[in-house]
Amino acid sequence: MGRLLGIVIWGITIASVWMFVSGKWWFPASISEHGGRVDNQFMITIIVVGIAFTAAQVGLGWVVWKFRDNADKQRATYSHGNNRLEVVWTIVTAVIFISLGVMGQRVWASLHLHDAPPGSLQIEVVAQQFSWNFHYAGKDSVFGRTDPNLIDDSALNYVGIDDTDPIPKTTQLFPRW
Repeated sequence: MGRLLGIVIWGITIASVWMFVSGKWWFPASISEHGGRVDNQFMITIIVVGIAFTAAQVGLGWVVWKFRDNADKQRATYSHGNNRLEVVWTIVTAVIFISLGVMGQRVWASLHLHDAPPGSLQIEVVAQQFSWNFHYAGKDSVFGRTDPNLIDDSALNYVGIDDTDPIPKTTQLFPRW
């Protein structure tokens, strides 16, 4: 039974790796200027995690194969392990995954922690369950006053626009689902 289980584990591993390597189930082409950096970071993460997954599953299959239940084998013996080896593989694993996290954070920060370029269209977005409400500035690029107390779903005032505000009227898109 151990040999069969080892073969099944290896087969599932090969099928899983093939699904990623074949590219049949993959992301569509990027449509934003930032998509390439995000996709590159994702690919680095997938490769590192894929190598760790494959190594772990090959090792698991080998252990199940080698130490299968067999009446001719002697009983298992207790081992205290190797503390140095455990510390090394824990530190190596931590360094690899912390490095991936830092790299991912750098990509995220380079995309999100910058002001919009001058002349960009400013939009305020209010999220509700199952909808997004967009609030656009007037022709002078100034937003009208909003007040959370004025939010009224029945009047389609999802953002809380103050109709008495003298600043130019703003436009609002209806919610999109």
